[in-house]
Parts: sequence; structure tokens; C-alpha cells
Amino acid sequence: MPRRIIDSHAHLGDIFHYNLNSSFRNNVKKGDYPDHFEVLEKSGFTTPLFTGDPNDLDHVIDGGQYRCWEFGLEQLTKELDESDMAGIVLLPCLPNTSFEEYLAASKIEPRIIPFTAADMTLPINDMLDKLKKDIGHGARGLKLHPVLQCVRATDERMLAAAKLFGEHDLPVVVHVGEGIYYHPDMIHNQVQAYGAMSDFCAFAKMLPGQPLIAAHCAAFAKDLMEGCGNLDYVFADTSFCHAAAAREAVNIMGTDRVLYGTDCPFVHEKYCIQVIDDAFAGEPDTKDKVFYRNIAHLIHL
Repeated sequence: MPRRIIDSHAHLGDIFHYNLNSSFRNNVKKGDYPDHFEVLEKSGFTTPLFTGDPNDLDHVIDGGQYRCWEFGLEQLTKELDESDMAGIVLLPCLPNTSFEEYLAASKIEPRIIPFTAADMTLPINDMLDKLKKDIGHGARGLKLHPVLQCVRATDERMLAAAKLFGEHDLPVVVHVGEGIYYHPDMIHNQVQAYGAMSDFCAFAKMLPGQPLIAAHCAAFAKDLMEGCGNLDYVFADTSFCHAAAAREAVNIMGTDRVLYGTDCPFVHEKYCIQVIDDAFAGEPDTKDKVFYRNIAHLIHL
């Protein structure tokens, strides 16, 4: 069958405060900085992001931020063209990138599939009214990031936002992972503990039947399914996943619940595509589900 690929997890522009309005800049070149993400992706995601060097954390934080700053619409379109992509789901992170920004980008690059984000600074009713408008304008799903939003997944605001998307039969992507995004001297907040998988699993159990995508969790499918009690409405994406882990995720969760995802621009499409090609060599139907059909079903393409 013809190859079809939709990236279910990507970003555009600066999600980290420091270079706002970078989504539409042109002629941006890669800077000269230690890039641990490049080492990781070129290894097929088999080497650790942190090597033990005391400077590793600083380099990883800086490298992630630089990659975002450098990744505007021009670079995204080139990425899609080079890997012959059918589509890419963009996940905004308020207050730095928004649904409106990604919706505008989708008018220029029609392969973009914009999700929205919930403004946790608003009263719940106002937040929900805004999300209803976003759905009306074409939001195909919701992104929640407990760490960067500094709101626990089980908070009533997170649950209310997710339930609204459940009522519209649209998926919710939730960041899972206790990541560190800012240096200690940076003024912006982050709550690492809110990325715990146990929080996501508790959240999932409060939302029966709601399609939920656990970001970055195909690499931890066994722990995810044990924590969630194998809930059949929980999915996982393959971001930062090596081939053996992707294979195991499908063995544990089934072919219908694993989605191709990259977290681009932290890593590039071609390396992530190779992971799926290697994991499911000789299995075109499984590849088509992971690459395309599973996310296409969730967002009603």
C-alpha cells in the first residue's frame, strides 16, 4: 500500500518563552551549540540523552530551546517535504505558542493539523468557552502539559478541559515525563513532579472512554499499561523510542493504540521514521496503522 505518515506529536516555534513570534521567521540557520539531541537521534535513540558529564543537563536544556527557536514554518515545510509526510499534528504550549498561531500556519501549510491548549489562568467556564470556540474553528484535539503549565493532571481544570473534548469525540494529548526545561536561574516555572506517569494514570481513570494519548510513553508501554489497568482508550506515541521499544509497545498495547510521534523539532522526522521502518520491517499493515491510520481515526480524517 502507498506509504502514509502523520506525525502525531510536534511543535512549531518557541514553546519556552525566550524567542516568541519565531514561527514565521525565515532564513534561520542552525546555531553552533552542543546538540545532544543530534547524537540521540543519529543513534536510533539507543544512546542516553545524558551521558554523565556534569554539563549535560545545561547542554540538553539549551539544545532543546535552540532547536525550538530555529524551527519555524519554513523549516517545518522542508521537514515535511524531505520525508514525504501526509500531515503533522502541532501541539501548542500556552502562553508561548497558541492555537491561533498554529491555525494561521495551517492556512499556509495545509499539512498542519492544529490542536489547541487550555488556558489554566482563566476561570473554568471561560476556559471552556474558549476551547469550544477553538473546536469550532478547527482544533482537532487538545494538548495538556502539566509540567510547563504547572497544573497537576488531576486538577479540576485539566479534567474539565479533557471532558469537553470527550464530548466532541476528540483526543487529548498529555505530556508524561518529569522533564527539566529551564535552568535554575531562569524566571519561568516548571513542576517536574506533575509529569509523573502515576498522575497520568490517575487522570486516565477519571475519564472513562475519553481517547487519551500519553506523550512519550510507547517507550514505557509496560509501565503505562500496568498503571492504567490496560485501559483500552489510552494510546501512546513513539517519540524518543528506539525500534525494539516500539516493537514491544505494539506487542503490549496492540497495533491500534501506538501512534507515530516525534516531538519534532527536538528530533527530526527521518530518524524517527527509520525507527518504525526497522521495528516493523515486513509488516506493512502494522506500519500503516502506526504511521497513519491510528491518529487519522482519532482525529476523524
